[in-house]
Amino acid sequence: MTTTQGAPVRTSSSAAGLLRGEWVKARSLRSTWYVLGGSLVGMVLLGLLFTSTADTGGPSGNGGGPPGVDFAQPLTLALAGYNLAQLALGVLGVLLVTGEYASGTIRTTFAAAPRRWPVVAAKAAVLGALVLVTATVAALVSYAVGSAVVDGMPGLGEDGVLRVVLGTALYLTAITLLGSALGWLLRSTAGAVATLFGFVFLLPVLGGLLPADWGPDVVRWLPSSAGGSLLRLTTTADQFAPWNGFAVLVGYVALGLAAAVWRLRTRDA
Repeated sequence: MTTTQGAPVRTSSSAAGLLRGEWVKARSLRSTWYVLGGSLVGMVLLGLLFTSTADTGGPSGNGGGPPGVDFAQPLTLALAGYNLAQLALGVLGVLLVTGEYASGTIRTTFAAAPRRWPVVAAKAAVLGALVLVTATVAALVSYAVGSAVVDGMPGLGEDGVLRVVLGTALYLTAITLLGSALGWLLRSTAGAVATLFGFVFLLPVLGGLLPADWGPDVVRWLPSSAGGSLLRLTTTADQFAPWNGFAVLVGYVALGLAAAVWRLRTRDA
């Protein structure tokens, strides 16, 4: 039996038992629901703020707002809240792992399920499902609110629009799982969060300072830059095609989780 903050959790080495145990652990933590609810509300409210205050001025318009937002695209405005949501959700991915190390319950978990990789997979599956559902709702509501506020919002049936809306949810889910992988690898909340922040926000900015003849080729391979291609209606020559870029991001997640399993198998929990 594993004890989380406020709730005892029965674990089992079977796949169903592991999934059930990870679900109970995740739902028993108030922080899980605070972060998920805050991310959903924050995305919608920020989308409403950007669409209601920025002057898009049509296809070639300009407007004020956060860095990296293309104000020529009402769709981008409506979904711009993902920039902050990705950090909150990434931190959630870190905390659901490092919290067990901080409390010592990870030892009980591995005592009940000695094989390491099923535990990592079960936690990733539960966390990914929670975030995917929440982020999908947030993206669809943000789009609907933006459509009601700003003129010129493209319809979901137009080329690439549904891919961008649902791709926002996929991107946020991948970033969350990347945070989880960093939590397994570093086992330190501060270290994992700092590393995630560096990958997602800092390195793309520093990459912009690289020489123009090879810098963009480096930047596009960064996790947030590659995955961010999925959130654009059109891409440029120095960016990945949408699904190719998302595949690169998924590769980072898979590599991170695989490295986490390797570390768990070669070192004590």
